[in-house]
Amino acid sequence: MTDRTSETHFIGPMGSEFWQIRVPPEIVPVMADRFDWNKLGRRVVIDPIAGIISWMNPSGPHVGLAEATADIVKEASQFLNGQVRGMRDMRWRLPDDPKNTGVEADASFYIAANAERWYTAMAQGWETVAEFEARTPPDLVVEVEITHLDENKPTRYAELGVQEMWQTTRHQNQDQRQGKDRYKIEVVVLDLQARGGPREVVQSRILPGLTAASLPQAYTLALNGRSKELQNLLGKELVAPS
Repeated sequence: MTDRTSETHFIGPMGSEFWQIRVPPEIVPVMADRFDWNKLGRRVVIDPIAGIISWMNPSGPHVGLAEATADIVKEASQFLNGQVRGMRDMRWRLPDDPKNTGVEADASFYIAANAERWYTAMAQGWETVAEFEARTPPDLVVEVEITHLDENKPTRYAELGVQEMWQTTRHQNQDQRQGKDRYKIEVVVLDLQARGGPREVVQSRILPGLTAASLPQAYTLALNGRSKELQNLLGKELVAPS
């Protein structure tokens, strides 16, 4: 149990600013109730069990990768005969747990059946949508610019019922020979509901056939607006349902 406060502040590999404070867990609900933490940063994550409050201000490249994810998932849906509903950086909480402050992803999505259910709920109005979102976790969440502050996030998303997580980041490429990109994009795909807990997999379950190895190229194409090449890449890998 944390019995004193501590503070961490650093700049991530893509230029985003990260802050984290640790406080006695019992005072987290009081702090969350009396202070609007969203005034401090673009995204805030509060863990009332561990007594951790984290927030960040994303850089331009960080935002760019999050937006590129939406392009990839949207293009992929066309090959899978399914709908997609992007939920952006919505905060997700455990239902019927007022003490749970939730967690936000850089991007999150309902895919296929859940996307169709979301649109069905929308036809009935925003109140029905809110009820659906409160009890239905996203199928896919994406975290960009992974740091040591994200170590517990896979478990937290798994507890919410999320199926899959992509951990995406960009590093300076140490190989500066002619023809090499200046930056290197890395993507890890996690099956959050795997037996024994979240584990890294080589292929997406949510977008069948899409491999983790091809995702860096997909991100590069999306970031550079090369939509036709992105379509070709996804068309070769994705497996449409029979």
